[in-house]
Amino acid sequence: MSALSDTPSLKERQRQEREGLILRAASELFAERGYHATSLEDIAARVGIAKGTIYLHFDSKDDLVLALLKQGFGMYVKALEDALESAATPREKLRAVIEHFTSTAANQGYLTFAAMMRNPTIFSRMAELREGMSQQWERPRKLLAEAIDEGKAAGEFDPQLPTALIATLLTSLVNPHTYRQMMDERTLSSEEIATSLKRFFFRGIAATPECPPSG
Repeated sequence: MSALSDTPSLKERQRQEREGLILRAASELFAERGYHATSLEDIAARVGIAKGTIYLHFDSKDDLVLALLKQGFGMYVKALEDALESAATPREKLRAVIEHFTSTAANQGYLTFAAMMRNPTIFSRMAELREGMSQQWERPRKLLAEAIDEGKAAGEFDPQLPTALIATLLTSLVNPHTYRQMMDERTLSSEEIATSLKRFFFRGIAATPECPPSG
């Protein structure tokens, strides 16, 4: 197939642009008013289109939310990949992961969609996205494992700790839900949390001359 035939038609580009405007307006309104207080009429008015036009793209408000979750996850994964690929050393790569997760927890968009996930209907329909999300997560998972193995080879990380375990510990440690209350109550800022997590984590996986034998 030629490159020319792969280029979207004008009509398709217009459709994609309109869909993007709808998603952006919905994201803004959900953040401003909340899921329940935002109607499709509100979203259409923000874009400057008729409500019926939204139905050319999404069957319902819940479908629109799922599209936003899918879009947001894709952007999140891409940012994580960029962080892992741009850092120079294994330690810097893992630092970037911690900083990425903690900064996400402080983002208003994350808070908005975390609240939506408590909606039973939305939560139940998340199953529709899980396979695609799992596939998208494969590349950052691979990059993270490579960074850990590089750190072991360089003598920075404990070689006796399984790579998969280190990766799982890291992603569990930086779960944004864990620190949300601290941020809400201003006990600690996202930057302070990231600094403390890096100190704690790197001490735990550091290679030391007196590492005891496994078993």
